Amino acid sequence: MTMHGLTSQIESCSFWLDSTLPVYRIHLIALILLPVIFLFASLKAKLRGIRFENFEAVLKESEAILKDLTKIGLQHVFKDCGYALRLLEVRIPMHTIRNQSARLECHFDLEGEALYSVKWYKDGNEFYRFVPRDIPPVQLFPLPGVTVDTDNSNATQVTLQSVDLLASGKYRCEVSGEAPSFQTVSDHGDMLVVALPTEGPRISGGRPRYQIGDMVRINCTAGKSKPAAQLMWFINGEQADPKLIRGPYVIEDPRDELETAILGLEFEVRHQHFKKGDMKLKCLATIATVYWRSNEESVEGEKPQKAPVLESRETVPPSESRADRVQASGPCLSPAPSIFLLVTCFLLDLVSSRLTSISLDMTTR
Repeated sequence: MTMHGLTSQIESCSFWLDSTLPVYRIHLIALILLPVIFLFASLKAKLRGIRFENFEAVLKESEAILKDLTKIGLQHVFKDCGYALRLLEVRIPMHTIRNQSARLECHFDLEGEALYSVKWYKDGNEFYRFVPRDIPPVQLFPLPGVTVDTDNSNATQVTLQSVDLLASGKYRCEVSGEAPSFQTVSDHGDMLVVALPTEGPRISGGRPRYQIGDMVRINCTAGKSKPAAQLMWFINGEQADPKLIRGPYVIEDPRDELETAILGLEFEVRHQHFKKGDMKLKCLATIATVYWRSNEESVEGEKPQKAPVLESRETVPPSESRADRVQASGPCLSPAPSIFLLVTCFLLDLVSSRLTSISLDMTTR
């Protein structure tokens, strides 16, 4: 490394300056920076035990310092010149259904700089790199649960195909500009892979009819999923009071690591629980915004039975006629259950007496 080489390295800092600036201003910046860096390098070399006479070693130290300044410090000094890499947006889907594709997007504005690379990381591990000057520009790094669709991936997006549960995690996009700045910007987002239930929620333990004062004890069981479904109970369309809820309970299947959620409902039946004689019990199962299923049962209230009405009816033997009954009764000896029967008996007695009197008269004559 010669003095001319070090000066050239300093002049390369003018990359951030507008190209319309006069050339003398570029050299002026180089002349101002050179003695400062050289002095600092000399002090640093002396601390390391390097003699000042070893000019080559001091120049190397100056070059290292200048590179550090170029990458860390000067990029902030020259941002106002219009050369500042900006990360516009990183889009990571919050939830992705298992066995489907997921698209990760990274949008940036180079603002005059040249793109050096775009890198993608999952939980701190790099799995995708795009360097436009390389052939081919895409390089993949194996990572469990991550399979990149290279045909649908480029500098601004990465497509993951057939994601599984291992693909859940924190994804980060890192964009770097070309030399001499190597300015780097990054942002991240979390993605959760969801295994949906294969069946809707089931209600168990109920009866077809309930009376006032009965106890309702029922369970709602969601299908196996990952993560476990969130369950809610509704009574006649209104969410059940938390005091009536039992659970939730989550059971994990060790074979596939899927989870089953169970939520109980327990309460004493009251008049207000019946609407037009029916009571509707509904269970709702949800997973974020990707799953929404419910199950509802309608039960009847037992209607009170009316008390039986006792009726007194006279049984007429089939061998007797009405005339036989009248003659056999003679004077009305049977108890009269009503005024109507009393009047009837009186009339019958009167007619019977009259007929007897007529019969006697006829016999006398």
